[in-house]
Amino acid sequence: VEKEWVGQGEELERWKRGQTGIPLVDANMRELKASGFMSNRGRQNVASYLTNDLNVDWRLGAAWFEELLIDYDVCSNWANWNA
Repeated sequence: VEKEWVGQGEELERWKRGQTGIPLVDANMRELKASGFMSNRGRQNVASYLTNDLNVDWRLGAAWFEELLIDYDVCSNWANWNA
């Protein structure tokens, strides 16, 4: 059964900017934007928030990570998002 993703638009943009109102998520997203890095645990936390709380398609988050991460690896990134 494929999940129906209803979140997008402003939810996704607030997540990208680190302006969700959730301090843990926001700090990690701002670190990513500023440095191109985020810890593995941070990646798990922000991914979970995006997909489970905002109900945004995980592929949009994976694509954003692909744009910003300096240690980006296609296999690790996409596989971790889809797990």
